[in-house]
Amino acid sequence: MSTRLIKGRRSVRLAKIENQNNRQMTFSKCRNCVFKKANELSVMTGAEVGIIVCQQGSNPYSFCHPDVNEAINKYVGEERPPSPSSPAINDKYVQKFRKANSRELNTRLNCLQDQLDFELNLKSKFMEMNKNAESQQEWFKGPIEKMNYTEASMLKEGLEDLLLKEVCLTEVFHQFLISLVGSMTPSSLLVDS
Repeated sequence: MSTRLIKGRRSVRLAKIENQNNRQMTFSKCRNCVFKKANELSVMTGAEVGIIVCQQGSNPYSFCHPDVNEAINKYVGEERPPSPSSPAINDKYVQKFRKANSRELNTRLNCLQDQLDFELNLKSKFMEMNKNAESQQEWFKGPIEKMNYTEASMLKEGLEDLLLKEVCLTEVFHQFLISLVGSMTPSSLLVDS
């Protein structure tokens, strides 16, 4: 049985690899590893990282975070403000907050608009009923005891009609309140003081 000799961690001699195929393979492996480490460094620390790797006779490979041009311009000294196409992290949170706030305000506005429309409709119905009541009010200003049979029957029909209208309006108002409360979110029920 042969015993294997373990030498532990040894330092690798840094020298140019003579075999072209081995050199290409080592380059590919090391390039990916270096780019992976650069990505980890930029994510973990928030550092701006830029790496350009060139091999003889092949295209250069680069990794930059956030952008190649920004990193080069910063290194050269031509620092420019960030472009609007790549907003900062804080801007992303601000945009999300604005969208959420906008949605909530739109929902609240729609509920208030529905309520206003309902109340305007109710007002016009009451004004119409008031006009009708005023025009019909003249004949029964006197006491009920002094009315004849036709006036009393007209008064009875008017009161029954008024009661029917009141029941209908109450039902409509009740249905509106149910639909309004059902469409509201808990935050839209809060009233600003």
